[in-house]
Amino acid sequence: MKKYVVALLSFLFISSLIFGQAGGTSCSNAVTLSCGQTISGSTLGVLPDNFDSGNFEGTAGQLWYTFTPLGSGTVEVSLCNNNTNYDTRVHAYSGSCGNLIFIAEDDDACVNPVFASDLVFPVTAGVTYFIRVGGSFSNAGTYAGTFSCNLAILGCTNPLSCNFNPVANTNDGSCDFSSCYGCKYANALNYDPTATFDDGSCLFAAIIPGCTNSAASNYNANATVDNGTCLYAGCTNASAYNYNPIANVDDGSCDLIGTCFGDMNQDGVITIEDVMLFIATFGTNCN
Repeated sequence: MKKYVVALLSFLFISSLIFGQAGGTSCSNAVTLSCGQTISGSTLGVLPDNFDSGNFEGTAGQLWYTFTPLGSGTVEVSLCNNNTNYDTRVHAYSGSCGNLIFIAEDDDACVNPVFASDLVFPVTAGVTYFIRVGGSFSNAGTYAGTFSCNLAILGCTNPLSCNFNPVANTNDGSCDFSSCYGCKYANALNYDPTATFDDGSCLFAAIIPGCTNSAASNYNANATVDNGTCLYAGCTNASAYNYNPIANVDDGSCDLIGTCFGDMNQDGVITIEDVMLFIATFGTNCN
């Protein structure tokens, strides 16, 4: 079942590309158009809506389209196509379906075929328009053609701006080159994570080598990069009771005797074990 549904959808999509967009049978279900779109349809068998505005509509059926332009200018509904086989009439309106305002109409401006319509009318950005494709008098049939636009879409057209509008074709001077510019380097002092474009304003801290450890005797508060020169004073003799494994500068403070003379094993108490240790080392030359 799924493959049949996919096939049907594919057929409908390809058909819309080949045959063009058909209109709705009334204003209330008008089909939305886009600039550059191909249109086609048949008014055969479509009941007339008896909508009378502009020149005489006749008694033929009709199909409806709608369009809201992004910019101001002109649009053209051209049925000058060999697949248009009847005497067409095209009307344009603004307003709403319940209160349409007639703008323009055309009967047979085409050169080929001579009975087909080619309507050009002005539009304003943001205004919704309705297009009615019908026939003169009782004429009905099939039509094909194009819907094209010549619009000035205002906006910023510079891709390097913060408010670049890819749809705009007419620069309105609104380009913003400040709100999204800043320093994009994460290790800079003034890094701006919201910046889209780098403006060359990045500030970097000066590189000052030195000892950056405040516990060292030669600590340099201005140093930004530790260069391995930190000096730590203390006893560097591993045999001393106060040996400091961190110290790299001997300050002469090494204690080789200890604070409790005779406590050979440094357990804080002089016992027989200390005597045995003393005897074991008795006579040893310490020089």
